[in-house]
Amino acid sequence: MKKEDLIKHYVKSLDFLRENFSGMDDLINPVMGIRDWDDSVCVKFGDKKILVSVDGPYTKRLVMKSALIHATTDVVVKGGRPLFALDTLIGSKEDVLDMAESLKTQALAMNIPILGGNTLIEEAEPRCSITVFGELLLDEPIRDSTTKTGDLLILLGDPIWGSQTERILIAKKLIDTWYKIIENVKIHAAKDVTKGGLVSTLYELSEKSSLKYQLKPKIPFPMTRNLDNFLVTLPEKEYTKLLGICKENNCSVYPIGVVE
Repeated sequence: MKKEDLIKHYVKSLDFLRENFSGMDDLINPVMGIRDWDDSVCVKFGDKKILVSVDGPYTKRLVMKSALIHATTDVVVKGGRPLFALDTLIGSKEDVLDMAESLKTQALAMNIPILGGNTLIEEAEPRCSITVFGELLLDEPIRDSTTKTGDLLILLGDPIWGSQTERILIAKKLIDTWYKIIENVKIHAAKDVTKGGLVSTLYELSEKSSLKYQLKPKIPFPMTRNLDNFLVTLPEKEYTKLLGICKENNCSVYPIGVVE
């Protein structure tokens, strides 16, 4: 798929939904709502701020590997710690049981309990949607619209690929490292690299910040494949601190460009 077609398919094709629901922000004045069109929604809840993201419907193939992990990164990359999740399952009893067992394994490994949801048993293509609730650890969420001129473009962590066990290990390393980074490093913007891969992710960061970027000649990963690691932008002076934390935690770092 060409770059323009990919952006149209994964990003611009949903503009009508944002326009349709945009007035909803006025009812609650969220910290980050439908108009932000970010990875998660952020709302005040008492003296805390809660991040919520829903993802899917996932195919059974992905559910059996890492669906809960993929749904979780939308909360984590905004600066949140997942608290619990809900699932929505559809398919035959056998398919639903398979997916539920896989999600249970992921939930226990990631310490993100699945506390409820909804299930429909019928002879349909097995699918699953997951909603993750998390607590914001920072004063404000890390948006995908706040890139600044001169920022370095960094891919943080290895792609979350492989078997279920491999994906869990990669994700846990990335998430644990990320929490240490956001405590000590000034991050301007961040987004997980999912639908449409780096092409879509870079487009959204650029479009929302009204800034362009210059990529290195060689990027170590496919530009259109879901990586599910994090694309972050930060001031050059902060890079040494980020690199030090990543080395301590054996977490990969890939500088891929600069914001113009």
